[in-house]
Amino acid sequence: MVVTFYPPSEEPNLSDLLLNVRLILRPTLPHPDLTELLNPEGSHLGEAIRLDLSRDMGKPVDVLEIDGHATQGQVMELERILCNEVPHLGQFCSLQGNEDIGKIMGTTGEILQSYPLALTQLLITYHMLKAARVSL
Repeated sequence: MVVTFYPPSEEPNLSDLLLNVRLILRPTLPHPDLTELLNPEGSHLGEAIRLDLSRDMGKPVDVLEIDGHATQGQVMELERILCNEVPHLGQFCSLQGNEDIGKIMGTTGEILQSYPLALTQLLITYHMLKAARVSL
């Protein structure tokens, strides 16, 4: 899995908190089945969260993109779906959303919420649990 945070090209002067994230999901790791999570026909998640097929170093990969402007509701819906798919993530997320994930400290000490970071943390946790051979 390759994680890349990058600023939105159309809004270059906005806060760094609004960074987009691109997750390249290589088939060398067993990922949760995300194909059914994002229905391109009519899903409101598609406005800010997209799953596409692409190529990385000549190999087919899934690319999960989460825009920095994703709403709390969109991210919470994807979080709920992901947590239902991966039972051991239940300790990190809940049906109401875990407000502790995706938190970062700003330059002046304020606590900020990054929804793309929250979903990235959940996916990395999933892979750490798999590597530790925790039964998922």
